[in-house]
Amino acid sequence: MKRIALLSMLLLPIAVYSQNYEAGESIFKANCVSCHKMDAKVIGPPLANIVEAQGAEWTKKWIYNNEELRASGDAHALAIYEEYNKQVMPAYSFLTDQELDNLVGYLENWQTKQEEVVEVKQSVSGEVKENANKVERKLSSAGKVIIAAFVLAA
Repeated sequence: MKRIALLSMLLLPIAVYSQNYEAGESIFKANCVSCHKMDAKVIGPPLANIVEAQGAEWTKKWIYNNEELRASGDAHALAIYEEYNKQVMPAYSFLTDQELDNLVGYLENWQTKQEEVVEVKQSVSGEVKENANKVERKLSSAGKVIIAAFVLAA
C-alpha cells in the first residue's frame, strides 16, 4: 500500500504537467499559430525561447495585454513592436490565470518536448533495427534448415 501511495505521489506531478502542457498547446493552436511558429518568424517572432529569454511573468504580461506593457516603457516590448513594423498583437485578456500558466508552460517546455520526441524516435528506430536483425538471423537459420532438408531428401 505504501508503494502505491509513493508511486501516486511521484506520478501525479507528471500527469498534471502533461495535462497542462497539452492544455497550453491547445490554447496556442487556437490563438497563436496564425501569427507565430515556435521555431521561425512568421508575422510575429518565433516563441521557442521567449520564456527563457524574458521570464514567465513578462511573457504572461505580454500575452495578456502587450499594449499596456509597451505603455509602461518596457524596453523589450518596445523593441519587438519596432522590429515587427509596429504590428499590434491582440490582447488576450480573456484568458484566465490558469490558461496563461498553461500557455506559458507550453512555450517554456516546447523545446524539451521536441527533444524527447527525437529521443523516442531514435530509440524506437534502434529497437526496430535490432528486431529486424534478429528476424533476419532466424530466417537465415530457418533457410539453412530447409536447404539441408532438401539436400538430405535428394
